[in-house]
Amino acid sequence: MKKKILIATHSIFAEGIKKTLELILGEQPAVSTLCAYTDGISEIETPVQEIISHLKDDEELIIATDLFGGSVNNEFMKYLSSSNIHLIAGINFPSLVELVLNLDNTDTAQMIQSAVSTGRDQLLYCNALLDTPVLKDTF
Repeated sequence: MKKKILIATHSIFAEGIKKTLELILGEQPAVSTLCAYTDGISEIETPVQEIISHLKDDEELIIATDLFGGSVNNEFMKYLSSSNIHLIAGINFPSLVELVLNLDNTDTAQMIQSAVSTGRDQLLYCNALLDTPVLKDTF
């Protein structure tokens, strides 16, 4: 199955993280965005329905949203009964990079779990690192 990634967020976060991704990794034709509540998008149900309706039977859609429990994520939750739709809440840049670099992985669920783990591991309070003896003299 061909994999696509949709970054769907409130306001322009989706477009910003995609631009950062493409600055580092180059153009990403498999990645698209939905910037909710901008440019005349006053509700989220219609654009989400359009995106889902254009998904082909031989495609998997990995949707990365900004906030679990937010309106964007909640709207996509309605479509999780489709086996070719995967939803990640709380996307960050390390997770997105890992997803893009592993789009050819045949085990989509494992690929997503790994990306979520990477994103979690990269979320650090750097001040606390100063108490680490190995790093203390580095900074």
